[in-house]
Amino acid sequence: MNFKNALEERSYEIAKRVFGQGVEVEHNKRLQIESALYPEVAAFSGPPTKEIDVITSELLDKPKVVLLISCKQLSGKADPGHIQEWGAVVQTMNKYGEGTQYIGLVLCPSGFTIGCDGWASSHNLGLLPPLKGRHLVFSEETVLHMFERVLRALSKRITYPFPDLMTPPTFYEFVYSLVSDYEGHEEAAREGRYYIAPKGWLSSFGEMYSSITGYVVEDLIAVRGATVMKLSDGLTFRFDGNRVDYGQTEELGKGDPVEPFCRKNIELEECTFDFVKSIAIGKSITSAGDFGRYIEFGLDQRFNLGLHIDGFHIFSTENPIENHKL
Repeated sequence: MNFKNALEERSYEIAKRVFGQGVEVEHNKRLQIESALYPEVAAFSGPPTKEIDVITSELLDKPKVVLLISCKQLSGKADPGHIQEWGAVVQTMNKYGEGTQYIGLVLCPSGFTIGCDGWASSHNLGLLPPLKGRHLVFSEETVLHMFERVLRALSKRITYPFPDLMTPPTFYEFVYSLVSDYEGHEEAAREGRYYIAPKGWLSSFGEMYSSITGYVVEDLIAVRGATVMKLSDGLTFRFDGNRVDYGQTEELGKGDPVEPFCRKNIELEECTFDFVKSIAIGKSITSAGDFGRYIEFGLDQRFNLGLHIDGFHIFSTENPIENHKL
Protein backbone atom coordinates (compact mmCIF):
# COMPACT_ATOMS: atom_id res chain seq x y z
CA MET A 1 0.00 0.00 0.00
CA ASN A 2 1.27 3.49 -0.86
CA PHE A 3 1.19 6.26 1.75
CA LYS A 4 1.47 10.00 1.29
CA ASN A 5 3.82 10.38 4.27
CA ALA A 6 5.08 8.71 7.44
CA LEU A 7 2.25 10.17 9.56
CA GLU A 8 -0.39 8.59 7.36
CA GLU A 9 1.40 5.23 7.48
CA ARG A 10 1.75 5.22 11.26
CA SER A 11 -1.86 6.38 11.71
CA TYR A 12 -3.05 3.59 9.42
CA GLU A 13 -1.05 1.01 11.39
CA ILE A 14 -2.59 2.21 14.66
CA ALA A 15 -6.13 2.15 13.25
CA LYS A 16 -5.49 -1.32 11.85
CA ARG A 17 -4.23 -2.52 15.22
CA VAL A 18 -7.28 -1.16 17.02
CA PHE A 19 -10.07 -1.96 14.56
CA GLY A 20 -8.62 -4.91 12.60
CA GLN A 21 -10.46 -5.29 9.30
CA GLY A 22 -12.37 -2.42 7.76
CA VAL A 23 -9.51 0.10 7.73
CA GLU A 24 -8.52 1.57 4.36
CA VAL A 25 -6.49 4.44 2.96
CA GLU A 26 -8.09 6.25 0.03
CA HIS A 27 -6.20 8.82 -2.03
CA ASN A 28 -7.90 11.26 -4.38
CA LYS A 29 -11.33 10.05 -3.36
CA ARG A 30 -13.83 12.16 -5.34
CA LEU A 31 -16.74 13.84 -3.59
CA GLN A 32 -19.52 15.47 -5.58
CA ILE A 33 -20.84 18.52 -3.76
CA GLU A 34 -24.40 19.48 -4.59
CA SER A 35 -23.69 23.20 -4.51
CA ALA A 36 -20.50 25.15 -4.07
CA LEU A 37 -22.47 28.15 -2.83
CA TYR A 38 -23.29 26.79 0.61
CA PRO A 39 -21.23 28.28 3.48
CA GLU A 40 -20.27 24.77 4.56
CA VAL A 41 -18.18 24.28 1.42
CA ALA A 42 -16.69 27.74 1.25
CA ALA A 43 -13.24 26.23 1.77
CA PHE A 44 -13.54 24.26 -1.48
CA SER A 45 -12.18 25.87 -4.61
CA GLY A 46 -13.11 25.29 -8.22
CA PRO A 47 -16.07 23.20 -9.41
CA PRO A 48 -18.35 21.46 -6.90
CA THR A 49 -16.10 18.41 -6.63
CA LYS A 50 -13.46 17.61 -4.08
CA GLU A 51 -10.63 15.08 -4.04
CA ILE A 52 -9.52 14.05 -0.56
CA ASP A 53 -7.03 11.74 1.12
CA VAL A 54 -8.65 9.84 3.96
CA ILE A 55 -8.21 6.89 6.30
CA THR A 56 -11.58 5.19 6.69
CA SER A 57 -12.24 2.96 9.68
CA GLU A 58 -15.46 0.97 9.80
CA LEU A 59 -16.72 1.02 13.38
CA LEU A 60 -20.03 -0.81 13.07
CA ASP A 61 -21.78 -2.86 10.41
CA LYS A 62 -25.44 -2.58 11.42
CA PRO A 63 -26.05 0.32 11.38
CA LYS A 64 -22.92 1.11 9.42
CA VAL A 65 -20.76 3.75 11.10
CA VAL A 66 -17.48 4.92 9.56
CA LEU A 67 -14.76 7.15 11.02
CA LEU A 68 -13.12 9.51 8.49
CA ILE A 69 -9.57 10.48 9.52
CA SER A 70 -7.68 13.36 7.95
CA CYS A 71 -3.91 13.19 8.56
CA LYS A 72 -2.21 16.55 8.14
CA GLN A 73 1.58 16.62 8.22
CA LEU A 74 2.12 20.37 7.95
CA SER A 75 5.12 22.62 8.52
CA GLY A 76 2.90 24.87 10.66
CA LYS A 77 -0.38 24.60 12.49
CA ALA A 78 -3.66 23.73 10.78
CA ASP A 79 -5.95 26.74 10.41
CA PRO A 80 -9.76 27.05 10.51
CA GLY A 81 -9.93 26.54 6.73
CA HIS A 82 -8.60 22.98 7.14
CA ILE A 83 -11.24 22.23 9.77
CA GLN A 84 -14.04 23.88 7.79
CA GLU A 85 -13.06 21.81 4.77
CA TRP A 86 -13.05 18.50 6.63
CA GLY A 87 -16.34 19.39 8.28
CA ALA A 88 -17.83 19.86 4.82
CA VAL A 89 -16.41 16.50 3.72
CA VAL A 90 -18.00 14.67 6.66
CA GLN A 91 -21.26 16.55 6.16
CA THR A 92 -21.33 15.64 2.47
CA MET A 93 -20.59 11.98 3.18
CA ASN A 94 -23.47 11.89 5.64
CA LYS A 95 -25.77 13.58 3.13
CA TYR A 96 -25.08 11.02 0.41
CA GLY A 97 -24.18 8.05 2.63
CA GLU A 98 -27.34 6.05 1.88
CA GLY A 99 -27.76 5.07 5.53
CA THR A 100 -24.08 5.00 6.48
CA GLN A 101 -23.23 7.44 9.27
CA TYR A 102 -19.86 9.23 9.28
CA ILE A 103 -17.90 10.96 12.01
CA GLY A 104 -14.70 12.91 11.45
CA LEU A 105 -11.31 13.28 13.11
CA VAL A 106 -8.41 15.58 12.21
CA LEU A 107 -4.91 14.52 13.23
CA CYS A 108 -2.27 17.26 12.97
CA PRO A 109 0.84 16.81 15.20
CA SER A 110 1.92 20.42 14.61
CA GLY A 111 -1.31 21.60 16.24
CA PHE A 112 -4.14 24.02 15.44
CA THR A 113 -4.51 27.79 15.41
CA ILE A 114 -7.07 29.72 17.41
CA GLY A 115 -10.52 29.45 15.83
CA CYS A 116 -10.23 25.79 14.85
CA ASP A 117 -12.11 24.68 17.95
CA GLY A 118 -15.18 26.68 16.97
CA TRP A 119 -15.40 25.02 13.57
CA ALA A 120 -14.59 21.60 15.03
CA SER A 121 -17.28 21.78 17.69
CA SER A 122 -19.93 23.05 15.26
CA HIS A 123 -19.07 20.30 12.74
CA ASN A 124 -18.59 17.70 15.52
CA LEU A 125 -15.00 16.90 14.54
CA GLY A 126 -12.42 15.46 16.91
CA LEU A 127 -9.09 17.35 17.05
CA LEU A 128 -5.76 15.74 17.94
CA PRO A 129 -3.90 17.20 19.72
CA PRO A 130 -6.45 19.15 21.78
CA LEU A 131 -6.64 22.90 21.26
CA LYS A 132 -6.47 24.54 24.67
CA GLY A 133 -6.07 28.00 26.13
CA ARG A 134 -2.30 27.73 26.21
CA HIS A 135 -0.40 27.27 22.95
CA LEU A 136 0.99 23.81 23.63
CA VAL A 137 3.22 21.85 21.31
CA PHE A 138 3.25 18.06 21.56
CA SER A 139 5.68 15.63 19.97
CA GLU A 140 4.38 13.52 17.10
CA GLU A 141 4.89 10.43 19.27
CA THR A 142 2.62 11.88 21.96
CA VAL A 143 -0.06 12.84 19.43
CA LEU A 144 -0.04 9.28 18.08
CA HIS A 145 -0.47 7.99 21.64
CA MET A 146 -3.49 10.30 21.89
CA PHE A 147 -4.77 8.94 18.58
CA GLU A 148 -4.58 5.32 19.72
CA ARG A 149 -6.20 6.17 23.04
CA VAL A 150 -9.16 7.82 21.29
CA LEU A 151 -9.60 4.94 18.82
CA ARG A 152 -9.61 2.34 21.58
CA ALA A 153 -12.16 4.28 23.61
CA LEU A 154 -14.31 4.88 20.52
CA SER A 155 -14.26 1.19 19.59
CA LYS A 156 -15.90 0.47 22.95
CA ARG A 157 -18.20 3.51 23.09
CA ILE A 158 -19.71 2.73 19.70
CA THR A 159 -21.02 -0.63 20.92
CA TYR A 160 -23.46 1.21 23.20
CA PRO A 161 -26.30 3.50 22.05
CA PHE A 162 -24.42 6.20 20.17
CA PRO A 163 -26.87 8.60 18.43
CA ASP A 164 -25.73 11.36 20.81
CA LEU A 165 -22.20 11.07 19.39
CA MET A 166 -23.53 12.19 16.01
CA THR A 167 -24.98 15.43 17.41
CA PRO A 168 -22.58 18.41 17.60
CA PRO A 169 -20.52 18.95 19.67
CA THR A 170 -20.70 15.55 21.42
CA PHE A 171 -17.98 13.73 19.44
CA TYR A 172 -15.72 16.80 19.61
CA GLU A 173 -16.12 16.81 23.41
CA PHE A 174 -15.71 13.01 23.60
CA VAL A 175 -12.27 13.26 21.95
CA TYR A 176 -11.31 16.32 23.99
CA SER A 177 -12.18 14.62 27.28
CA LEU A 178 -9.95 11.67 26.46
CA VAL A 179 -6.81 13.69 25.70
CA SER A 180 -7.16 16.89 27.72
CA ASP A 181 -5.17 15.36 30.60
CA TYR A 182 -2.04 15.44 28.44
CA GLU A 183 -1.77 19.17 29.06
CA GLY A 184 1.50 20.08 30.66
CA HIS A 185 3.09 16.66 30.91
CA GLU A 186 5.66 17.29 28.19
CA GLU A 187 6.58 20.63 29.76
CA ALA A 188 7.03 18.81 33.07
CA ALA A 189 9.25 16.28 31.37
CA ARG A 190 11.45 19.03 29.93
CA GLU A 191 11.73 20.63 33.36
CA GLY A 192 12.78 17.32 34.91
CA ARG A 193 10.49 14.32 35.16
CA TYR A 194 12.61 11.25 34.46
CA TYR A 195 15.60 10.25 36.61
CA ILE A 196 18.00 7.33 36.63
CA ALA A 197 18.51 5.76 40.06
CA PRO A 198 20.51 5.54 42.22
CA LYS A 199 22.52 8.59 41.08
CA GLY A 200 19.48 10.73 40.21
CA TRP A 201 20.78 11.62 36.75
CA LEU A 202 18.30 13.50 34.55
CA SER A 203 16.77 11.24 31.90
CA SER A 204 13.93 11.31 29.35
CA PHE A 205 10.92 9.27 28.28
CA GLY A 206 12.81 7.83 25.30
CA GLU A 207 15.77 6.78 27.39
CA MET A 208 13.49 5.27 30.04
CA TYR A 209 11.58 3.23 27.51
CA SER A 210 14.68 1.95 25.73
CA SER A 211 16.09 0.97 29.15
CA ILE A 212 13.13 -1.16 30.27
CA THR A 213 11.62 -2.55 27.04
CA GLY A 214 11.82 -6.33 26.91
CA TYR A 215 12.18 -6.71 30.67
CA VAL A 216 9.71 -8.96 32.50
CA VAL A 217 7.38 -7.77 35.27
CA GLU A 218 8.26 -9.66 38.46
CA ASP A 219 6.17 -7.76 41.02
CA LEU A 220 3.96 -4.71 41.59
CA ILE A 221 4.09 -2.67 44.80
CA ALA A 222 1.97 0.18 46.15
CA VAL A 223 3.39 2.58 48.73
CA ARG A 224 2.09 5.86 50.04
CA GLY A 225 2.16 8.36 47.17
CA ALA A 226 3.65 6.06 44.52
CA THR A 227 3.38 2.79 42.64
CA VAL A 228 6.35 0.55 41.85
CA MET A 229 7.01 -2.06 39.18
CA LYS A 230 9.83 -4.55 39.75
CA LEU A 231 11.34 -5.99 36.59
CA SER A 232 13.80 -8.73 35.75
CA ASP A 233 17.54 -8.30 36.35
CA GLY A 234 16.94 -6.13 39.41
CA LEU A 235 15.46 -3.20 37.47
CA THR A 236 12.84 -1.11 39.33
CA PHE A 237 10.43 1.56 38.06
CA ARG A 238 8.68 4.04 40.38
CA PHE A 239 5.91 6.53 39.51
CA ASP A 240 4.72 9.25 41.91
CA GLY A 241 2.87 11.55 39.53
CA ASN A 242 5.36 14.35 38.87
CA ARG A 243 8.48 12.21 38.95
CA VAL A 244 9.55 8.94 37.37
CA ASP A 245 12.58 7.05 38.68
CA TYR A 246 14.04 3.86 37.29
CA GLY A 247 17.21 1.89 37.77
CA GLN A 248 18.82 -1.07 39.47
CA THR A 249 18.28 -0.23 43.11
CA GLU A 250 16.06 -1.57 45.89
CA GLU A 251 15.58 1.97 47.23
CA LEU A 252 12.83 2.69 44.68
CA GLY A 253 10.60 0.00 46.19
CA LYS A 254 10.71 1.41 49.70
CA GLY A 255 7.87 3.25 51.44
CA ASP A 256 4.83 2.69 53.63
CA PRO A 257 2.78 -0.13 52.02
CA VAL A 258 -0.82 0.77 51.12
CA GLU A 259 -3.74 -1.03 49.46
CA PRO A 260 -3.87 0.29 45.87
CA PHE A 261 -6.99 1.34 43.99
CA CYS A 262 -7.25 -1.10 41.05
CA ARG A 263 -9.36 -1.08 37.85
CA LYS A 264 -9.77 -3.36 34.84
CA ASN A 265 -11.05 -3.08 31.24
CA ILE A 266 -11.73 0.17 29.38
CA GLU A 267 -14.83 0.68 31.56
CA LEU A 268 -12.45 0.84 34.58
CA GLU A 269 -14.37 -1.64 36.70
CA GLU A 270 -13.08 -2.18 40.21
CA CYS A 271 -10.89 -5.24 40.75
CA THR A 272 -8.42 -6.57 43.30
CA PHE A 273 -4.70 -5.94 43.41
CA ASP A 274 -4.13 -9.69 43.23
CA PHE A 275 -6.09 -9.81 39.97
CA VAL A 276 -3.93 -7.10 38.38
CA LYS A 277 -0.78 -8.91 39.49
CA SER A 278 -2.06 -12.24 38.17
CA ILE A 279 -2.24 -10.72 34.67
CA ALA A 280 0.87 -8.51 34.73
CA ILE A 281 3.49 -10.66 36.42
CA GLY A 282 5.49 -12.72 33.96
CA LYS A 283 4.73 -10.45 30.99
CA SER A 284 7.40 -8.39 29.21
CA ILE A 285 7.32 -4.64 28.46
CA THR A 286 6.52 -4.07 24.78
CA SER A 287 5.38 -0.42 24.67
CA ALA A 288 4.92 2.64 26.87
CA GLY A 289 3.03 5.91 27.00
CA ASP A 290 3.21 8.84 29.43
CA PHE A 291 -0.29 10.27 29.98
CA GLY A 292 0.71 12.80 32.63
CA ARG A 293 -1.43 11.58 35.50
CA TYR A 294 -0.45 7.98 34.85
CA ILE A 295 2.01 5.91 32.81
CA GLU A 296 0.85 2.95 30.74
CA PHE A 297 2.90 -0.03 29.57
CA GLY A 298 2.08 -2.60 26.93
CA LEU A 299 2.67 -6.16 28.10
CA ASP A 300 3.41 -8.93 25.58
CA GLN A 301 1.46 -6.85 23.01
CA ARG A 302 -1.70 -8.22 24.66
CA PHE A 303 -2.38 -6.09 27.74
CA ASN A 304 -1.95 -2.49 28.93
CA LEU A 305 -0.87 -1.90 32.53
CA GLY A 306 -1.29 1.58 33.99
CA LEU A 307 0.55 2.95 37.02
CA HIS A 308 -1.19 5.77 38.94
CA ILE A 309 -0.15 7.52 42.13
CA ASP A 310 -2.69 5.50 44.10
CA GLY A 311 -3.08 2.28 42.12
CA PHE A 312 -3.13 0.38 38.85
CA HIS A 313 -5.36 -0.39 35.86
CA ILE A 314 -5.17 -3.21 33.34
CA PHE A 315 -7.03 -4.21 30.20
CA SER A 316 -6.68 -6.45 27.19
CA THR A 317 -5.71 -4.87 23.86
CA GLU A 318 -6.84 -7.84 21.76
CA ASN A 319 -9.72 -7.51 19.30
CA PRO A 320 -12.63 -7.74 19.29
CA ILE A 321 -12.53 -6.00 22.66
CA GLU A 322 -15.87 -7.40 23.87
CA ASN A 323 -14.53 -10.94 23.54
CA HIS A 324 -11.37 -10.23 25.53
CA LYS A 325 -12.65 -8.49 28.63
CA LEU A 326 -10.82 -9.40 31.80
